Amino acid sequence: VTGTRSLALLLSATALLAGGAWSAETESGPFGDASTADGGPECTVQVGGGLLKQLGTLTDAPLECSTAWTKLLLGFHYTRKNLTECVEREERSRADQSSNNFCELLLDDLRRQMRQERQRLTGESDQRIQAVQLELNEEKSRSVQLQDNVGAVQQELTKLYRELVLTNVAIGDTKQAHEYYQRYLKRQKQTDLAPLYEALIRFVYRKASHQQARVDSLLDFVRHLGDADQKLAIYRLLKVELDKRPGKESASHSVVMAFDAVDAAAASPNSPLQKLYLDTSGPIVKRWRKLIIDGEWRTVRDFAERYPDYYKRCYQMLLKVDVTTWQKMNFGKYVLLINTLPRSTFRMEAFAVVFELVRRYEKDVPLEKLKVLAAHTGIFEEFIKRKGLGQDAQDRLAKVKDMFKGFKANTDYAWYLKEYQRTKPKGR
Repeated sequence: VTGTRSLALLLSATALLAGGAWSAETESGPFGDASTADGGPECTVQVGGGLLKQLGTLTDAPLECSTAWTKLLLGFHYTRKNLTECVEREERSRADQSSNNFCELLLDDLRRQMRQERQRLTGESDQRIQAVQLELNEEKSRSVQLQDNVGAVQQELTKLYRELVLTNVAIGDTKQAHEYYQRYLKRQKQTDLAPLYEALIRFVYRKASHQQARVDSLLDFVRHLGDADQKLAIYRLLKVELDKRPGKESASHSVVMAFDAVDAAAASPNSPLQKLYLDTSGPIVKRWRKLIIDGEWRTVRDFAERYPDYYKRCYQMLLKVDVTTWQKMNFGKYVLLINTLPRSTFRMEAFAVVFELVRRYEKDVPLEKLKVLAAHTGIFEEFIKRKGLGQDAQDRLAKVKDMFKGFKANTDYAWYLKEYQRTKPKGR
C-alpha cells in the first residue's frame, strides 16, 4: 500500500513540478545533496501551490513544506527500490529459466543415452537367456536320461533283493533273508508284494528232494515277520500247496503253520489268522488221533521228534478221547505211542494224560489197563537206563510210578507189574 501511494505521490509531484508556479527553499534532509551539508550550493526546487495541496491530501493532517518534501523523497526512494527489486527478480527468473532449459536438454540427452543403454543391455540379456535356456534344455535332456538310467538300476536292484530273499529262505538263513526283505520293501509298494510271495512258494516247491527243509525255512521266515497281514497272505498261498500234498510232511507243516497263525492272532482272536488255525489244525489233529487209537504211532512220533515245541502244544488234543471212543478202542494199541516218544518228558506227560482218562472213565478198578500201563512203565525205566539219562529223568519215572497209587489198597506200580508178568501170555 505504501509503495502504491508513493508511486502516486511521485507521479503527482512530477506533474506538478513540471508546471510549478512558485518556489520554496528547503532544508537539507536525509536525501539532500551532500554538498549542502558541506556549505556547497543549495538545491532549490520550485513547487507549485497545487502540488503542495495534493501532498497535503495524502496525509491526515496538513503538511509543512519541509515535511512534504521529505515524504516525497521517501516515496521516490521506496518506489525506486521496489522497481529495482522487480527488475532483479525478472532477470533472475530469466536466468533460472535459461538454466532450467539447459538442464532439460541435459536430462533429455541422459534419458536418450539410458534408453540406448537399456536397449543394448536388454538385447544382450535376451541373448544370454536364450543361451542359458538352450543349456537348460540340454541339462533337462541329460537329467531325463539319467533318471531313466537310475530307474533301470533301481529296478535291477529290486530284482536282486528279490532273488536274495528267495535264495536265503531256501538255504535257511532267516536273518539274512529278512535283511534283504526289508530292503526290498523300501523299493516296493506294500500292495505289490503278492508276486514275491508267489515266487517264494514256487521256489520252495521247485525240487521235491528239498521241499521239507525249504518249507521249514519258509515257515521260520514268516514266523519272524512283524506284519500280520503279510503273514496271512503267505500262509494262504502255502495252505493251497499243502492241501495238494496230503502226506505226513505236509500235515506236519500244516500243524506248525496253524500254531504260528494263532500266535500271530493272539491280539485279535476273531481275526482271519484264528480261522486259518482252526480250519487247518482241526482236521489234522482228528486224523492223527485216530492213528494213535489204531496203534499207528509213527506220524506223531516223527512230528514230536522234528517239531518238539509244537508237539508240546498239541499232545493233549491228540491223546484225549471221549468216553465212547474210550470204551470201544483197543487200549493196548492206544498206549503204544508212549514209549516211542523221543524225550522222557514227553513220555511222562503222555502217561499223565492216560492215567487221567483211566480215573475219569473207569468206575471199577481197571486191573487189565493198569497191568498194561505197568508194563509200559517198565519199558520207560529201561529207556532211561539205556540212554544213561540223569536225575531229571529218574524223577519223571518216579512220578509215573506214583500214578499207580490210589486205585486199590496195598497196590502200587510193583504190584501191577508182577501181575502183568504173572498173567502175560508166554512168548511175549
